[in-house]
Formats: sequence, structure tokens, C-alpha cells
Amino acid sequence: MVKLSGKLLAACLAGMLMLPTGLQAAGASKTTIYVDGKPVTTSMMVQNDRQMVPAAFFRSVKASVGWSPTYRSAVVSKSKITIGFPSGARVADYTLSQAGQWKRDHLMTKSTNVGGRVFVPLAYTAKKLGLSVHFDARTKRTTISTSGSNQLLAQSVAASAAGIGSVTQEDLMWLNQVTEAEAGGESYKGKVAVAATILNRVKHPEWPKTIQDTIFQVTKYNGVSYYQYSPVLDKRIYAVTPSAETKKAVQAALNGEDPSKGAIVFYNPDKTDNKWVRSKKTTVIIGNHVFAK
Repeated sequence: MVKLSGKLLAACLAGMLMLPTGLQAAGASKTTIYVDGKPVTTSMMVQNDRQMVPAAFFRSVKASVGWSPTYRSAVVSKSKITIGFPSGARVADYTLSQAGQWKRDHLMTKSTNVGGRVFVPLAYTAKKLGLSVHFDARTKRTTISTSGSNQLLAQSVAASAAGIGSVTQEDLMWLNQVTEAEAGGESYKGKVAVAATILNRVKHPEWPKTIQDTIFQVTKYNGVSYYQYSPVLDKRIYAVTPSAETKKAVQAALNGEDPSKGAIVFYNPDKTDNKWVRSKKTTVIIGNHVFAK
């Protein structure tokens, strides 16, 4: 989560007309996207199997688009939502109002400045703005509907049974990704347990309060950065594709199942000699993982 003052939003909005136009981006091709049935021609490039378009494309859905030189971010704003895409970063910062707190989503793609234009993820941005987006694999046609419900406000996964209220679609995506990266080779029970330990941390007062913040937490001690989950450190979290079983296991954890018996850590004893994690009281052993709290 990014805790920034209203100065960032003011700076972004002040630069709304300053987005560089540039030339046709190298590595990008022309494509047609249908907005409410009307064809819109735009540049498009593919990154990590996801469509990327210039931020300026979203003017076709009546969004304001600009460039913040201070934060080197493309800025897209529609209704009450403002999204900033720092160039060269795998994150997006967003706020629901000028006075609201900024939050951060970690993305599977990196916003890329090519040919003077910042390319941003098409589907993520459209959904964040409250639009419906669909890609037909058979016809290779992408369609956007501006009448879709607001995904940021309405798209959530009920998780009251797990005691954490609700989670966003981005939370769900990253929980699937990290569970696959950590337990892809484990049993279904082992997958549920791994996902449950992350949710247990979210509920625990000593850990971050959101799933994304918990997964991507980095602490520093004596000048050394410690990642909570190794797939974040070695980038495997971006490369894996969650299986149907993993997604089912994650949903089970969100519904309140916890084979870890309340654990907040897990580790493979053959792969770590970390004294801190080994000092925790073991709750259960499932497959290759020791679970503890």
C-alpha cells in the first residue's frame, strides 16, 4: 500500500495534458479494439501474455489521461478513480478520491515507455476503471463495454468465514500465484494450508492488514532485506500459472478451511536453516512443509 498525500494526485492532475505523444512504438503492432461495438485502432504489444496499450487509448472510453513528470507516471482518471503507472515498474498506484489514501497493486506486467508513450495493461486498467473487457480467443477480438459495473468497488471475494472480510480481485490473483509458487507440487491439503497461513498473517496484529501487503512484505535488519516468501525474491511468483486445484485450494482457505492449524509460517526443513522460522512451535507437517506459529 502506498500512503501518499493529496499532493501526488494534484501533481498528476496538473499534468493531464502533458503525456508525450511520440511515434509508433518499436515492437508494437496495430490492432483494433471494439469499445461499445465501435472499432478503435491503437498500438498494442504483448507482455507476459497480456495485452499492453498506450495509456492514451483510454481517452476512447472518456477517461482523462496525462503524464506526471514528478513521479514519471502515466495517469488515467475516470469518475472517482485515478490510477498512476510508474514507468518501468510492475505496480499501479490508485486512489478513489483526491482526499483518499493511495493504495498499490502489484502487476504481472511492467509499464513500459516506448516511443514516447507509456504502455499499460489493457485488461487491468479497464477493469479498474469499472469497464467490462473480454478477449475472444477464437476471433482474436478484444471488446470493452463502458456499461460494466465498477470492478474496484463491486468485484470482491467473500471471505467472512476466514475472518478477513473481503478481498479484491488482485488479492485473489496474488494469493493464487504465491500458493502455486510455494506449493505447486504439494497435495491439495498442502496447498490449502499454505494459503491459510497467509490469511492467518493478515488477521494477526503483527503482520500487514491486506493479502498483497503480506505477500510482498520486505523487512530490513542490519541493512539486509528479508522477503517473507522466496517466490517474491526470485520472481517465480510472476512466472507460474496456478492450476485448477490450486485455485480451488485458495478458495477453500478463503472459505475458512485451515489444515495448518493456525500457523503463520511454513518452511521446508531440507531447504532452510533460518533460525527464526525454526524457533516457531510446529502445528502440523503436511508433505514437504512444516507449519508453525
